[in-house]
Amino acid sequence: MRIERPKRKLEAVGLTPLIDMIFLLLLFFLLGSDFVRFSQSQLAPPRGTGGTEGMSQPAIITLNETGRVQWNGVAVTRPQLQARAADLVDTDAEQLFVVMPAAAAEVQQVVGVMDDLAEAGARAVTLERDVFDIDLSDF
Repeated sequence: MRIERPKRKLEAVGLTPLIDMIFLLLLFFLLGSDFVRFSQSQLAPPRGTGGTEGMSQPAIITLNETGRVQWNGVAVTRPQLQARAADLVDTDAEQLFVVMPAAAAEVQQVVGVMDDLAEAGARAVTLERDVFDIDLSDF
């Protein structure tokens, strides 16, 4: 006598436990990560192995709400800015320029100042959002 076993039905694997696990992993990684604001850039002076005696001071260029430009705290015109930048680039090709516009400064004015620096040959230009974001004693 031959006894046949009934064939097993292949049941479909439920997706509910899988979706639950993915949700829990997502929740775990979201809660475990840092919520850091990346909108502010931190300005750090270039570090080299040769020490600090060869490193030049950065040129700080501020732009106020009315469009007036200051070079290290002294008011200058845009042609004067371009001439000073060209002189610095001639002496040091890696001169760092930091442009700090006021919060209410127009974008076109900021772009104009950065264009002036580019025409003068500046290659290292940093745009800082606020004057108080950096510590000038590091320079």
